[in-house]
Amino acid sequence: MRAGVVLVALLIAVAPAAAATPARYWSTTKVLHRIDGATIPVGTRAVRVHSATTLCAGQGTSIRRHGIRLWRRFACTYTTFTKAGVDRDLDFRLRTLGATRYAVSDAHWVRPARAAASESSAGFRPPSGG
Repeated sequence: MRAGVVLVALLIAVAPAAAATPARYWSTTKVLHRIDGATIPVGTRAVRVHSATTLCAGQGTSIRRHGIRLWRRFACTYTTFTKAGVDRDLDFRLRTLGATRYAVSDAHWVRPARAAASESSAGFRPPSGG
């Protein structure tokens, strides 16, 4: 009887520790593999991300394993295209939750480059060739 009580007490003590597994550190390569084909909600739309036109950078504290830098949080930009070429960018944040799970937050469209370029060059005049 006493052994059974000790075993139950041990299982109760170990269960919360196993349930609260810490977020894993991922490389940027793993992030790109995991989000390839994922659908990210942006406002009322759902956008399918393609890793070929996505850039992600680690944020915060990193660690090194086997010479590879790993993070828990990432800032990512996905560039969309139309038949005419580059369209606009989607920025989002990614946080690792475990070995295969992640959470996306703060997904928003970036102002088109064409509008930003025309605003910044409106007051610019190239120097005369003299």
